[in-house]
Amino acid sequence: MYSLDELDIAKACETPFEFEVTDDVTGKGTGLFLSVIGAHAQAVTDYTAKKLNERRRADAMAEKRDPRGKNPNVHLVEEDIEFSTELVALRVVAWRGIKEPYSHENAVRLCTINPSIKEQILAVSEDLKKYPTNFSKLSGSTSDSPPT
Repeated sequence: MYSLDELDIAKACETPFEFEVTDDVTGKGTGLFLSVIGAHAQAVTDYTAKKLNERRRADAMAEKRDPRGKNPNVHLVEEDIEFSTELVALRVVAWRGIKEPYSHENAVRLCTINPSIKEQILAVSEDLKKYPTNFSKLSGSTSDSPPT
């Protein structure tokens, strides 16, 4: 049997995974290493909930001010792009191979100026095999039945 703690993917996603950024043309490593938390880490889910709640509150307030919908509350594409960039950048928690020191602001800048790196960060963060739980370590098989 498993304990609930062994099934905690959110906790596993808190442990950063370091990967080497690859060159788009050659597919080879660049010498740039990023440490990335997983998609289910608390910081990621908290940020997502915060931003979605802010948007829902703004929509509700706009509807309250204009119940007939004559002036709809429109969300700009730029707001979505900013949300996406922030959501990916906060997954980066450290780096090696960049002259500037790591900071969240510099991570946002990196994701803004290089969409390819942003995509690589997202892919690693979403790959749950990079963030194994005790469950996945203990099961060690592809069987559907847990150990007894």
